[in-house]
Amino acid sequence: MYIREKNTKYATVLQLVRGARDDNGKVKQEIILSLGDIKIPDELRKTVAHEVEYRMDGYQALAPLEYEVAKAVDAIIARLREEKKLPEASHQEHAYAELPAPELIHADLVEHENGRGLGPLLPLITAWNSLGLSEFLHEHKFNPRQIRSAQIAIFNRLLEPVSENELMDWASTTALNELLGERIELGGEDRFYRLSDKLLSCRNALEFHLREKEHELFHLNRTIILYDLTNSYFEGQAAENPKARRSANSKEKRSDCPIVSVGLVLDGEGFILTHKVFPGNLHDSKSMVEVLRDLHDSCDEGQAPIVVLDGGIASEKNLAWLRDNGYDYAVNGKRTTRRKFAADFMELNRFHKVGERDDKAPVFVRRLESETDHVLLCRSDERKKKEDAIVSKTEEKLLEALEKLAGRIAKKDGKLHLEKGAETLNRNIGKITSHYVRAAKFYHISYDEKTRILTWNRDEPDYQADAELHGCYHLRCSRADLSDDEIWRIYITLTRVESAFRLMKSELGLRPFYHYKEYRCDGHVWLTILAYHLLHWVEYMLKLSGYETTWPSVRRILQTHCYATLIIPTKDGLEYRICRPGRPDERQRFIYSKLGINLSLLPIRKQRFKKKM
Repeated sequence: MYIREKNTKYATVLQLVRGARDDNGKVKQEIILSLGDIKIPDELRKTVAHEVEYRMDGYQALAPLEYEVAKAVDAIIARLREEKKLPEASHQEHAYAELPAPELIHADLVEHENGRGLGPLLPLITAWNSLGLSEFLHEHKFNPRQIRSAQIAIFNRLLEPVSENELMDWASTTALNELLGERIELGGEDRFYRLSDKLLSCRNALEFHLREKEHELFHLNRTIILYDLTNSYFEGQAAENPKARRSANSKEKRSDCPIVSVGLVLDGEGFILTHKVFPGNLHDSKSMVEVLRDLHDSCDEGQAPIVVLDGGIASEKNLAWLRDNGYDYAVNGKRTTRRKFAADFMELNRFHKVGERDDKAPVFVRRLESETDHVLLCRSDERKKKEDAIVSKTEEKLLEALEKLAGRIAKKDGKLHLEKGAETLNRNIGKITSHYVRAAKFYHISYDEKTRILTWNRDEPDYQADAELHGCYHLRCSRADLSDDEIWRIYITLTRVESAFRLMKSELGLRPFYHYKEYRCDGHVWLTILAYHLLHWVEYMLKLSGYETTWPSVRRILQTHCYATLIIPTKDGLEYRICRPGRPDERQRFIYSKLGINLSLLPIRKQRFKKKM
């Protein structure tokens, strides 16, 4: 059996083909299946065809297949079953040894019920056990029921974030009863609020435990520390929370809602070292010292760690504090200060390429020396395209707003109070320019009270001078011994913090906040941080095994692997009920093998009933 390409009138398609002899002994090609939109690289087609042939003959691979091979095999097998060219999978495992002889079974009456999600839970339980969380909680006076409740609350953040009141309804759709070995539905809904409070009370100790455990498991080199902030908004006023404050610096542009800020410190591999929750109106630059002060113990001895910061946090005061406390740093210079390097950016022949990446355009850099820092000028075509698009879109919105305001003036809009002067109108102009600063700074906007005409024009030299610097940025580093490439690569690790924030806000349910009390809000953040520790353990383990992917992708692949109860009636009046996990497909087996998950250890429950006549 093999896979071949077939050129059709409209496209090139793949076909699964098998050689067969006719009655005269001649070999003919038999098309088993047209693969349609299934894409298989040339180098994998032979392996995929052989594996499909084995599966069609009833054999199961002993060792998990490589991911791309498994993905293609699963897709072809599913297509064969859709077209009735292959029967549905059968189960011949030892669990059926106690079943009656096949001739006694009412095959047409066999059913299954109570299917419950299993697959995504297995990596999370493996991560939980690897990080020693049950042992830690037991040492800190958590009873077995509270430990199970902690697992439910944290696992939920990674699978389908819901409120505390809905956690038990969600848990009943999963296989947690089987995996945890207890009836998880025992206990009231308020236990999850109490659990959040109890977890928060031991936050410092648990954060230290996780830092040390992750360092021990993965031999992490913590010579790089990444720090950044994000914020999230409240649904409601949150009047009882002193940290809930309004700010124009809302990441979601929700200046109408109170917000809180979350500062996050990661190591160079993306593992969280610590976090802190700040009032929403605190300036980013004022948060760094408080978070980093207690982190000396998490750094390798004898080597000063490099702190990587965004430009908004890297104030001169903060950089001086870092130098005084033995830290080195790599920071992004503020966009507003890049003009002082304008002439240097224009000397293109002095730049050289760094950061070779297969999927992205290269970056060109040039090094300058200064009194305190080493400055690395960077030019990026990708960043230039992004800045061009931002300014263009902002300018478009600015002009639309000015046109609309000019129309209101022409119609003598009473809300502008033009007869009283230009005061109200100037406030409107100020509001517009504050919304579209990236474009408004290049425009001269004026209003003539006598003619009641609003005019605006662009400062072309200033506009062009700024446009020439699009895609240009500069980095500041305190280490003289690092190469240009090393400085640039150290700085781009800051994207790991940004990725962590995206996952927390989207996948892990960090936003918005529905808790109004300060300690409940802090507990909500802490549960999200704990969930991220499990998430990153899974992703990092897969990365070490050679398969780099994301948690959302893993969850999507594993979500069809379930527990179910089979109901098998017999002709002698008995009914067998077997609660057992389903058989994983090839991609699922691949992921389980990479994470060291042994499916043979999963519990199986069997019951036999006498049917009522």
